[in-house]
Amino acid sequence: MTSASWKISYPEKFITEIEQYPAIQHDKQNHLIKADSKELLTSFQYEKIEEGCYLFVVDMEAVENTRIAISGDREIEYYCLSYQLIRGDVNKTPNKDTYHQSKTLSLPRICSFYNNQFDYETAFEEKSGVRAFIFCFTKEWLGSNIDLEAVDASAGFMKVLSKEMEGIAYFNDNFYKDTFDELDKIISGANRSPVYNLVVKKLSLVLIADFFSIVTDPVSVLNVPALPQEFDGVEQIKSYINKNFKKGFPGLNVLADIGKMTVPTMRRQFKRQTGKTAFDYFREVQMRHAFELLQKGNQVKQVAHLLNFRNPANLSRTFKEVYRIAPKEVQGLR
Repeated sequence: MTSASWKISYPEKFITEIEQYPAIQHDKQNHLIKADSKELLTSFQYEKIEEGCYLFVVDMEAVENTRIAISGDREIEYYCLSYQLIRGDVNKTPNKDTYHQSKTLSLPRICSFYNNQFDYETAFEEKSGVRAFIFCFTKEWLGSNIDLEAVDASAGFMKVLSKEMEGIAYFNDNFYKDTFDELDKIISGANRSPVYNLVVKKLSLVLIADFFSIVTDPVSVLNVPALPQEFDGVEQIKSYINKNFKKGFPGLNVLADIGKMTVPTMRRQFKRQTGKTAFDYFREVQMRHAFELLQKGNQVKQVAHLLNFRNPANLSRTFKEVYRIAPKEVQGLR
């Protein structure tokens, strides 16, 4: 059962209309709107980047299991580029099948580009949540910054502009993570510095430019759609690594067989969906377990043996590469 529904519009219209709700709290000085309910804590922060381009930061946290319906405003033409962080069990389900790679919408960290035709439901488990940075802009603003006539019409985002698709989602976060984290830190700060607006504008435009620089490149991996079996294959590989990392890295051929792909396809799709190589992913899983063992009081030599390292020195070197601290320093954090 859906407990609430939101019609999301271009920010200027949304801000005007949402104030009509009696439970809304609008802090105009800090550009912050709170719209809490007993099931879901919700806030909207907005920043005008330029004429025709807004940043909308949406935070939702479930107090209890709940579902909400989200729909786009058909009365006003706008487009959105969203960077999303999911905490806990959140499941997004588009109402129509014209949202390319819709399986990715529920992944912890993705970016997506969509138009005002999108409609979907989001199911939240208790204590789960979403934090999304959504850039909303008009087609005029986009056209004034990108030569759309020079872009290959078969590019995914062009089909979103032409309404052939509602939207498109991307697994890979390695082209935006650092800039996004810097912007998130600025937005989340308790106090606005004298150059707050300038810094937010700079980082926002970098994020937007980085995204469109990649999706306008016809040979970019992001413009080669992943087949459903390739998506599922990468998930199977991740599951295998998570369960068998103590045995050591199995090799690319073994992982490709598990994912039912060739080695080149597996390497390309794994990097695309996770932002990491299969080996880097394996190392991170392995070192997370090492961290837990060290915190529990295990000695470096014991941990090296449990994780099949030839000697403790190799473990220490790898651990420091991942966490930037030595294993012995973690033992002191108990």
